[in-house]
Amino acid sequence: MRNLIDKYLNDSIDDIEIERLKVWLENEKNQTIFKRMVQSHYEINLGLQEIDLDREYSILLKKLEGNKTVRQRSYTTWYKIAAIFIGILGLGYLMHMITKNTKEIYVDENTITIRHDNGSMQVIKEDGSLELLDSKGNVIGKQKGSQLDYKNVVDEDSNTTVNESLTYNELIVPNGKRMKLILSDSTIVHINSGTRLKYPVKFITNQDRKVFLEGEAFFEVTKSKTNPFIVNADKIDVRVLGTKFNVSSYPNDHLVSTVLVEGLVELNATKDSEKDDEKYLLIPGQIASWDKSINNMQIAKTDINEYTSWINGQIIFKVRPFPEILKVLERHYDVSITNNYRFLDSQQFFAKFDTETIEQVMTYFQSSIPFSYTRVGDEIIINEP
Repeated sequence: MRNLIDKYLNDSIDDIEIERLKVWLENEKNQTIFKRMVQSHYEINLGLQEIDLDREYSILLKKLEGNKTVRQRSYTTWYKIAAIFIGILGLGYLMHMITKNTKEIYVDENTITIRHDNGSMQVIKEDGSLELLDSKGNVIGKQKGSQLDYKNVVDEDSNTTVNESLTYNELIVPNGKRMKLILSDSTIVHINSGTRLKYPVKFITNQDRKVFLEGEAFFEVTKSKTNPFIVNADKIDVRVLGTKFNVSSYPNDHLVSTVLVEGLVELNATKDSEKDDEKYLLIPGQIASWDKSINNMQIAKTDINEYTSWINGQIIFKVRPFPEILKVLERHYDVSITNNYRFLDSQQFFAKFDTETIEQVMTYFQSSIPFSYTRVGDEIIINEP
């Protein structure tokens, strides 16, 4: 949660994260933690710069209400605003504003959650089961264990009214977790750690089947000649009729990659990209890598197992740079890894892991190139040997 609070204070928090912060702050103990962290940051970062408190107070209220038009603010300034705001108005009022119109439920940041179309959040317990309801109380989906099913609910309940307008749910899978999703058209989506997928509760006949991905997922798309299936990932749309493919589009990765297992896919940039007129076709066994920094696409042959093994809980690295490996390990094991041994940044490794612990994984890399590391809770720090 420290990461979310830092993002909030430096104005880099997104809509989903602010929802998580809101529900976390409903717990009185968490409010005390929040206050202590903000006060600590205030003492460290507050300078003598003059600021217009009334103006900054107004901006902060808009931020808490989700006003997306508020301009970006500097890291230090947001620390000042938050600390002064707490000092003058008191933490109680801040809690009132942050938790306004939020469903009274504690949501741990390490739990799988669903964000409904009305903004409410629902916790998914991996060892439990539940029914998902729409605003009218109709069952729209059922969850059992690590599977979430929207298709068979419609089949079972013939009295369910067909909605002619798209209603979206968003599934949020944190680091260290995975989920299987069955969409209303029977398409199966395997969702990897640290991923958000926004999708219609029910697709509409004779319209594109479009979902929005941030993170990584493997799609087994049900064939339809009249309704293309589109995955939007950053500035790339992956368009198919029926096929199996993997898409990886994490915010902190510089590449958006698509690996085709079977069928045929078409990739094209969305309208806000500089290369929106270029299209790319993939055949099975190929990977398309879109460099977000330069808007450039590269297509090459690849071993699909390296990019799809995560579905079965495995991790395969075939000559992968160490910085990329660390990102995968952080998501898979839900840890934070800091590398202070810069020599490792230029090294590449081949490795395969299945049921190993993170300690066993670190030992494996140590046997190849010696280094030292310490672990405190979920934080791992790598240093020179």
